[in-house]
Amino acid sequence: MSSVAFSPEQEALAESVRRYCRSRCTEEVQRADSSSFPRPFWQGLAGLGVLSLAIPEEGGGAGEISAVSMELGRACAPGPLAGTFFATRTLPEPHARTVARGAGLVSVGRPPLMPWAPIADLFIESDGDRAWLAQATGTVEPVETLGNEPWGRVSLERVLPLERVQEGTNFSNMALAGYLWGAGKRVLDATVEHARTRHQFGRALGSFQAVAHPIVNAGLGLEAADKLIKVAAQAIDHQHPQACGLAVAARLSASRAAMEAAFVSHQTHGALGYSVEGPIGHIAQRIRQLSLLPAHADDMREKALAMYSERGQE
Repeated sequence: MSSVAFSPEQEALAESVRRYCRSRCTEEVQRADSSSFPRPFWQGLAGLGVLSLAIPEEGGGAGEISAVSMELGRACAPGPLAGTFFATRTLPEPHARTVARGAGLVSVGRPPLMPWAPIADLFIESDGDRAWLAQATGTVEPVETLGNEPWGRVSLERVLPLERVQEGTNFSNMALAGYLWGAGKRVLDATVEHARTRHQFGRALGSFQAVAHPIVNAGLGLEAADKLIKVAAQAIDHQHPQACGLAVAARLSASRAAMEAAFVSHQTHGALGYSVEGPIGHIAQRIRQLSLLPAHADDMREKALAMYSERGQE
C-alpha cells in the first residue's frame, strides 16, 4: 500500500457517479419516503455499473465501492447500498445478477427487524460471520425510521447457506463507511457556508471561536476517516491479514465523524438545522439511521481491538 489515495480509475468512476447524482438525485429523490422508493434512480446506478462492483467477475473491489459510496453519501442517495454489495458478493450468480441489475431490492440483516424489508424482493439473514439466503414466512410489519429507510419486522426461513461472507461483510462495511463520510462532508460543507454568510452582532457567525473551533474539529475527524477508509480499501483489495479489522475501524471512524459533523451542523444552524424541511435535517437523520450499529456490534469492536492488539505485538 504505497499511498493513501484512490487510483485514477477509481476517481474517474467516482466522478461519473457524482455527475449522475447531480442530474438525477433531486431533492425529491433524496427525501423519498418508504412508500415511494425511486426505482428509476436506483436502476440508473445499475446502468452505470455501480451495483455490480462486488460481483467477483466484474473486477471491482473495495476501492471502487468506497469511492462511489462517498459520492452517494454526499448526494444523500437512497437505497440499500451496503446490503446490495453484500448480496452481490455472496449470492449465487443468478440472484446476484438480479440484484446488480437493479431488478430486485435486497434486505440483509438479522430478523425479526430487517432493513428495507417492506419492499425487498430478496432476503439474506446474517449474524456477521455466516449468512443464508432466506424467504419470508409471513407478512412484513412496516416500522418507521429516522432516515426514511423502510424497515420491517419479519420472520425468515433459511433456504441456502452463502459463501464469501467475510468478503461481503468487508464490502458492506466499506460502503457504509464511504456513505457516512460523504453525508458527513455534505452537512459540514453546508455548515461552513452558513457560518461564512450568516451574520450575528455585525460579524460573520464563523468569526466566533465557539462556532469555528467545533467546525474545525469536525473537519479533522472527517479527514482522519477519509484516510482510514482509503487504507482499509487498499488492505482489502491487497488481501492484507488485517483487512477485516481495518474495514470495521473505517466504518466506526466514519460513523463517529459523520455524527460529530451532524451535531456541529445542528448547533451552528440553530433551529434551521433540526428541521427536516431545512437544508441538512433529512441528511442528519440518515446519518443517525446508518450510524446505528447492528445486533453484532460487540463482534465489530472485538475485531477492531484485535487488530490493534496484533499490531502492538509486532
